[in-house]
Amino acid sequence: MVKKEIHSSGKPNRSIILVALLGTLQSAGRIVFGYLSTITPGGLLDVEVAPIIIQFINAMFFLLGILGFIAVVGLLMMRRWGFWATVFVSVLTILFDIWGVTIQFTAAMGFVVPVISLLILLVKKSQLLGSMK
Repeated sequence: MVKKEIHSSGKPNRSIILVALLGTLQSAGRIVFGYLSTITPGGLLDVEVAPIIIQFINAMFFLLGILGFIAVVGLLMMRRWGFWATVFVSVLTILFDIWGVTIQFTAAMGFVVPVISLLILLVKKSQLLGSMK
């Protein structure tokens, strides 16, 4: 059996660029929604919730946005930590949005980007990690 070697080009391939683009859009959106929710009395929810819930949601929007941008940088630098940070942020986002759906159904829209990102990264895991430092 011949084992193929994966040579690192040091450059992000199309999969990495797509995940990074999606991650950038998701992170920017999270930060924008967090900001808009902080300046809107009662937040952006359609239902009334306790102020502590709105504060938690806003904090999570900012946290996921910032962590997402950090993960994208690592991914574009072709670093393994960027791969795993993207996986971590995607899973954390999905968990947050599962909770969010219990408050407002439109939180389900937040599943789209992290699920696509996870599918791409996990399907190409060996190839991508083999080309990263």
